[in-house]
Amino acid sequence: MIKNYIKTAFRNLSRNKLYTVVNVLGLSLGIACSVVLLMLAQYSNTFDDFQVNKDRIYRLVNSSDGAGGERDYTPGVPGPLPDAIKEDFSEFEKVVFVRNVYGTKLFTINPDSDKPNYFELRDERLAFTQQGYLDVFTVDWKQGDIASALEGPNRIVLSEAVAKKFFPDGDALGETIIYNKNSQLKITGIIADPSPHSDMPFEIFISYATIEKQVLERGWGSVDSDDQCYILLAENDNPDRYRARLDEFVIKNFGEDNGDERYDLQPMSDLHFNDNYSNYIYSTTNKNEILVMVFIAIFLLLTACINFVNLSTAVAVRRSREVGVRKVLGGTRMQLVLQFLAESLAVVLMAVMIGLGLSELMILYVNPFMQVALDIPWGEPLFIVQVLAGSLLITLLAGFYPALVLSNFKPALALKNLITTKHSGAFSLRQGLVVFQFFISQVFIVGTIVIISQMNLLNSVDLGFTTEALVNIRIPERDPDKKKVLKAELERLANIEQASLVYTNPSSSSVSVSDFHIADNAEDYYSSIKYGDDDYLDIYKINLLSGRNVHPSDTLNEVLITKNLLEYIGYKGKEEEVLGTMIKVHGIHVPIVGVIDDFNSQSLHDKVTPVIFMSSINSYRQLTVKVNLSSFSSTNEQVKAIWQKLYPEFDYNYKFVDDYIAGFYEEEQKMAKIFSFFSGVAIFIGCLGLFALASFMINQKVKEIGVRKVLGASVANIVGIFSWSFFKLIAISFLLSAPVAWYVMDSWLENFNYRVEIGPLFFIGAFLVTLFIAVITVGYKSFKAAVVNPVNSLKDE
Repeated sequence: MIKNYIKTAFRNLSRNKLYTVVNVLGLSLGIACSVVLLMLAQYSNTFDDFQVNKDRIYRLVNSSDGAGGERDYTPGVPGPLPDAIKEDFSEFEKVVFVRNVYGTKLFTINPDSDKPNYFELRDERLAFTQQGYLDVFTVDWKQGDIASALEGPNRIVLSEAVAKKFFPDGDALGETIIYNKNSQLKITGIIADPSPHSDMPFEIFISYATIEKQVLERGWGSVDSDDQCYILLAENDNPDRYRARLDEFVIKNFGEDNGDERYDLQPMSDLHFNDNYSNYIYSTTNKNEILVMVFIAIFLLLTACINFVNLSTAVAVRRSREVGVRKVLGGTRMQLVLQFLAESLAVVLMAVMIGLGLSELMILYVNPFMQVALDIPWGEPLFIVQVLAGSLLITLLAGFYPALVLSNFKPALALKNLITTKHSGAFSLRQGLVVFQFFISQVFIVGTIVIISQMNLLNSVDLGFTTEALVNIRIPERDPDKKKVLKAELERLANIEQASLVYTNPSSSSVSVSDFHIADNAEDYYSSIKYGDDDYLDIYKINLLSGRNVHPSDTLNEVLITKNLLEYIGYKGKEEEVLGTMIKVHGIHVPIVGVIDDFNSQSLHDKVTPVIFMSSINSYRQLTVKVNLSSFSSTNEQVKAIWQKLYPEFDYNYKFVDDYIAGFYEEEQKMAKIFSFFSGVAIFIGCLGLFALASFMINQKVKEIGVRKVLGASVANIVGIFSWSFFKLIAISFLLSAPVAWYVMDSWLENFNYRVEIGPLFFIGAFLVTLFIAVITVGYKSFKAAVVNPVNSLKDE
């Protein structure tokens, strides 16, 4: 009997080739998109799941009152804090300091030979940390003594890839290398290459004792977001019980005046999702975005299943005589249901195979685009079981209702070809399903329009500085004299208009925060710090509101402050009066010599925060140059030649400032493309649904169309009648989708300090796009029916 079901199923599917192709296409697209989206959601949700102690690892994070009453957040800690935490919280199993090293790292191999080898590493991640790191975090250890590898100064652990790069022909363990020309380090361990699926992506570890003195000298008032503290709690310990004691710790070490300062224990499971705090891969994923991906996957699959239902019931009328004959010959309703479910299963299995193939192709694009490592586990038994279970579930979701409708036909009516929507009683349900499809489509379209509009806004906001024709050249932090020589050499080039030594751009993801005091006032204030020479304001076109610019200097002896810092320290509207006021920053008393206009020191997700600007040549790690873009190629070659003369051991690397700023919104740009793509898929599948319903209605009204034509109705009249019925469905879906789309996108826009307002035009645009596509789809089908000769429509066989 099963063999007969299968044979009959394929015979019927081959008879209705168009509907079979449309069904398989819709389902396979829905399955492919759903698989990729669910894999993306799972990938983001399982970061660092390989960490054995993940449930016990916490990061110490800070929040405090900033200017304007906003809370400022940072994962950075002062250098002395980890040791103080160890003393005051003996219950903590481990307390570990980690300093991420951003930017270029120079290593010298075989330094004593005639031809030492220089390696400049940019992408490989390096951390200064303590021995306890290897106890807290799961590291795949390969060589060396894991119990002492980072004990004491001048010790280094390398990943296998880095070790192979340094020593391609031999064993790296025990060798000595030079870091940044001034630290001689012994290789004490080799680890496996880190997983890309981690927020702790380090390939190189240098023992903390190597820089301990430098870290502690910075004191309690200096905080860098790359200096972080991780804590391992005991089994079953509750982090909430330390809340009050951490407040006491703040008062003890920062003073009573810092009562607004708060330290919290952030679970490791939150590192990848909390965008208040950065992580070491400088990328967080909003949990709402993961939920959105899951919902999109579910809705796309449901939309594809709805198409299957509509298309199957549209075909049902054409098979009414077959059902009547089967029933007359003794076929039971259960046998008919099983027959039609077998046909549905055949379609679903074809769609699943094609869908999985499409998803494999999509992954080839998604992996580099989203910077993930998705991989379909073809050989895993669990995956095969999931595919089979999913196929059966889709078969039941999409095939059970059409099977019931078909098996319910009355033999007498079926044999006379009198099955209509009136008798089937299913028309209103099909209308509801189409409304649901276009409800989803219009939410997607509104979302896409809002995201694109927000991206356009971010690109047009006045940042408070210019990025036009500015290029950043990465420079080694050492050799201050060479920095000045490089700047002077480049300024001599005809097509370089200006140059400035800087720490970072005015807007940067790397945040340096320091406390400061005003004159004899004991109150602590906090501000972001920006470092640059006396050409910084001019090259970035930052307005000087009062006073003067800093004088050329290699060291900190005077500062500029932003306008919003005036209000923060109680000098609102006193731009002239504040000049000459002494402040203590980095332990040095210096005068305020100028007030500059506010600018966005971070991305446009954040408020404009107060900034202190100062000079310090040892802090500069970039040279910003203003170039003539029309001759950039030849100028770049000249710059490269000068670079190779001054820094032969370092690679020459540059980046346009506007590209750097655009990088802040890379995730949003990706979301815009994802929304655009899946909106297109949803609309396409929705059009298939419209095609199905139009086919169903027209098949049921062939004689009515013939009668209308005989009575004088034109083709336009008939097309208009059918189009109007679908216009009502789209209008209903619009009314339902508008408030949902507004709520979802308004919640997303809350992540931005600068945001578009969602107005009526967003919804009108989505409605018109949907209406236009629907009119084309339905109009085509109804036009074909309207031009049929009424003689053929009205004849009764």
